[in-house]
Amino acid sequence: MPLSPDLPFPKSAGDAIRSKDWNDLVTETQRLDNAKVNRAGDAISGPLTIAGALAVGTTTPGSRLHLVDSNTPAVLRIQSTRAFGQGQLEFWSDPQGSATEWRPAMLQSIDLGGFTGGLAFLTNGSGAANRTGQVEALRLVDGRVGIGVATPAFKVDVGDRIRLRQGAGGTAGLWLYQTTPNEDRAFVGMVSDDAVGFWGSKGIGWGLSMDVTHGSVGVRTSAHPDVGLYVNGTDKTYGLYVYGASSQSLYVNGNAYIAGRARDQKIRSSVATGNQVSTASTGYVDMPNMSLTINAAIGAYFQINVQINGVQATGGTTIGAYFRLLVDGGVQESTRQEFNHNGWELRGVTLSRLLYLAAGSHTIAVQWAVTSGTLTCCWYGDIRQIQVIEQ
Repeated sequence: MPLSPDLPFPKSAGDAIRSKDWNDLVTETQRLDNAKVNRAGDAISGPLTIAGALAVGTTTPGSRLHLVDSNTPAVLRIQSTRAFGQGQLEFWSDPQGSATEWRPAMLQSIDLGGFTGGLAFLTNGSGAANRTGQVEALRLVDGRVGIGVATPAFKVDVGDRIRLRQGAGGTAGLWLYQTTPNEDRAFVGMVSDDAVGFWGSKGIGWGLSMDVTHGSVGVRTSAHPDVGLYVNGTDKTYGLYVYGASSQSLYVNGNAYIAGRARDQKIRSSVATGNQVSTASTGYVDMPNMSLTINAAIGAYFQINVQINGVQATGGTTIGAYFRLLVDGGVQESTRQEFNHNGWELRGVTLSRLLYLAAGSHTIAVQWAVTSGTLTCCWYGDIRQIQVIEQ
């Protein structure tokens, strides 16, 4: 407390200075030296320890450190004397000097050169070995936010997955809003309690909606709410374009209804001719103009149909005629016809087989043979043909 000097005070010429006055002066000087710092326009050398609160610009501090400035914004400046010096604000836990003292988090300035700066948010990581670790979670650079990205190139640049969870309001997701030209907006995430996906309000209300309560997933519009996938491609080359390198770019588990036409690149190959040919061979030989080669892009089932018209055997009675279908040299189908009247028995011969063929080149051929006499087909210019259709 301030010293109250003995009277007379202040002293005048001729007043005695007693020993108590002198002792009080020395005692007060010592107290001021120990209890008060009151220096202006000078620097304090050495460490400064403050047992109470430190207040700057106020006499009523609201915390251990309280800075009040009449300017706005109020500025607290941290600066290093080193070139490319960083500023760092650290947060510590547990008593200072204790065995469990650790640094949970800190803020650190970033100097990227070229007078481009940033702010990094770091935590210690996990475990006792990382009590003072530095694991960066987020940084701000040049007006952009980087999460797991050192130099973000977009307003928000994420270097890993993003997880959206339902909040207290019952929704979760991203709200995309454009004020011009028509206040288009879209919502990515949970639209309501049972619909999750992408929803937009442009036009009549388009979007990708996934109803997790009723199990419906697809793209729909408000004009066609009963359609799982609705694509209007009248002004485009393709209404829906699916491209994939796998064998199944589009897989439908259930019934598919197509009101229009379906086009694909499956193999549809055939060979046909009408010239009359004959054979007297008692062993199998290739039928002229009755072979073709296909190149399957993938392993698939193929329907192979063979039709030979105007077939007749002459030169005796009870003549046996043989026909067989071969795929890559292997017999897949065969039949025998019998002719008993030395002609005048024109017939049609059919061979058919559904086969699975692996990817690659395959040769389909027809062979024939006769037990005796002469076997002829396309007697009056009838057609013989092979049809191969990929299923």
